[in-house]
Amino acid sequence: MIDRLNAIITGLRNAVTLTVEKLLERLREENIEVPEERTIGDWGGWGGVISKAMEAGIISLSDADIDAMYYVFRRCATLEEMVREALARPEEIDENFVNNLMDDFRENVEALARVRERIEQLVS
Repeated sequence: MIDRLNAIITGLRNAVTLTVEKLLERLREENIEVPEERTIGDWGGWGGVISKAMEAGIISLSDADIDAMYYVFRRCATLEEMVREALARPEEIDENFVNNLMDDFRENVEALARVRERIEQLVS
């Protein structure tokens, strides 16, 4: 079960990074510094990447796009927090709980894929 929880953390980190990868690449091409994030779903950090991309004219987002992205990143942060808490108390976790977290993980990865598609549409 611990391996599955660690896989959630790794998978979320990879999915979030992939989601903003194109924006990060374009910002670096423009020599705009972007700090690396330590928290998977940190909207303050990842939202900062999106904000910087908007300021640089790389992407233009509606309020609805921003709200949807905030919601997805926030869900990822919540899941990360839940997994980290479970890892801190492995004796309290059971198979059902881990299965529920895995379901949440899959839903978040799907939502991140939709965000990535939207970003890629707007950056192209």
